[in-house]
Amino acid sequence: MTFTEWTELAPEQRDATRKGWQVFEPGYWHTLANEAAGRFMKEFGGDPHIQRVCKSLYHSEELIIAVQTDCPDDGLLSLPESYLGFRVIQFANKIPEGVLVDIAPMADAAG
Repeated sequence: MTFTEWTELAPEQRDATRKGWQVFEPGYWHTLANEAAGRFMKEFGGDPHIQRVCKSLYHSEELIIAVQTDCPDDGLLSLPESYLGFRVIQFANKIPEGVLVDIAPMADAAG
């Protein structure tokens, strides 16, 4: 599956496809998550409060774009809650727990 094919799926189709993946083995989610996080970074990475953007999994099933910011703990940036089939979670002033994979150095991804 290509990233374009993924973005053209309806949400129900994405869920069904995702549930069939073996997420701890090489497969689609790694490639798609990297592409989604990279595109997110290009679109929103110009915000000076964004410190880091990662792709992640939660309980081996939820696809996440994790955004670390330098906002106060109770502050959130105006970012979408989901992006291209991935849940967007903001973490203010801390590195979130869990499996995080950096997509690229900030300078490379924002450019």
